[in-house]
Amino acid sequence: MSDVYSKNNKISFITFTRNSGRRLRLLLENVRDVVDEIIVVDGFSDDDTVEIARSYGAKVFQRKPWGHVEPDRMFALSKASYNWILYLDDDELLGRKLKNDLRDLIEKADKEMIDAFSIVRVNYDLKCRQIIFGPAYPDRQIRIYRKDKVLYRGIVHELPIVYGSVRELSNDYYIIHYGSLSRYKLVFYAYLESIEYFEHQARIRKPLWKLSPFSASLLTLYIILKEILLKHNPSLNICTIIRTIDLFSYYEILVHTLIRFRGRKRTELSKIISEHGLIKLLEHSSL
Repeated sequence: MSDVYSKNNKISFITFTRNSGRRLRLLLENVRDVVDEIIVVDGFSDDDTVEIARSYGAKVFQRKPWGHVEPDRMFALSKASYNWILYLDDDELLGRKLKNDLRDLIEKADKEMIDAFSIVRVNYDLKCRQIIFGPAYPDRQIRIYRKDKVLYRGIVHELPIVYGSVRELSNDYYIIHYGSLSRYKLVFYAYLESIEYFEHQARIRKPLWKLSPFSASLLTLYIILKEILLKHNPSLNICTIIRTIDLFSYYEILVHTLIRFRGRKRTELSKIISEHGLIKLLEHSSL
C-alpha cells in the first residue's frame, strides 16, 4: 500500500468474510498494491481468516454474522479512512486492466466530476472452467465509488444508491467472480428476498412467475431460448444452462412462491423494510 497519492485520491478497500481463509489470501494479493487501506468486516470466522487479514495490514472488525453482507455495508463505509472505496467479495478479483488503470481512473474522476464506476462482472465456473454467458451477462456492478455519494439500504443483492454521476466503464474493465452458490445459499437468499421486498420487481415475464412453482420448466426453456434467439450469444454452454436453471428459474420461482405464501406479519415487515431499509430497521431494534 502506497503513500504516493494525495489523500483525495487514496483508496480504501472493503471486503466481508466468514471462514474465507482459502480465498482471502488470493484476494488481498490481488488488491494490495493498488489500495491504501484494507478493511475486513468478519462474521466471527473460526478458521484463519482474521490472521490472514491482519498479516496484510488489514483493519479487522468482527460483527454478528447475518449470513449476507448487506446489513454491514454502511458500517464498513463508516470505518474507511478515505473517500474512494473499492469493494469486492471474497470470491472476486480485479481484472488485469482494471487493476493497472485503477489509480488513473480515480485521478480522472476528480477532474471529470465522476462519483462512481459501473463495472462488468464476469462469472467464471470453477467446475466447468468456463466463463458463464447467461441471462445476467453483462452483470454490471457499482464497486468503485465515493463513500459520501452512496447509500446501502440493506436489502439482499442490492446495488448502492448513488447520489451523483456514474460512469459506465467499457467491457475491457471487469471483475472476475469465481464463486458458486450452493443450494443452501440459494434457498437462504430467496428467503431473505421474499421478506425484504414488499413488491418484488420481476426480472422475468409475469405470466411465468405468477404460475410459480408450476412454471419452472417453462421458465427455464423461455430464458434459454431468449438467450439463443434474441441475444445471438454463441457462447451458450453447459455451465450457462446450469446457472440459468439454478439462478433464473429455480431461484426466481422460489422467491415468488415464498412471497405468495408468506403470512400477514412477514408481509407487514417486508413493507417496512422496503420503505425504510433493513439498516434503518436494525438501528432501531434489538435484532
